[in-house]
Amino acid sequence: MSIPSSPHEVAEPLALSIKDACKLSSLGRTKFYQLLKNNKIPARKCGRRTIILRSELEEALKSLPLAGRAA
Repeated sequence: MSIPSSPHEVAEPLALSIKDACKLSSLGRTKFYQLLKNNKIPARKCGRRTIILRSELEEALKSLPLAGRAA
């Protein structure tokens, strides 16, 4: 992640809501919650809000099995 170099540039968020994490990963809510439940994607709580760290989401997606291969 980089720090914006100009005032018009927006930094990428470090943490994502479930909705934003689903959108970013192109996963549906049901599948995303399955992965959370099975500890494939780590989640954190901030009060009542569940957040996903962007870096951990990227690592979790990289660790999923490749398509066409047995798990």
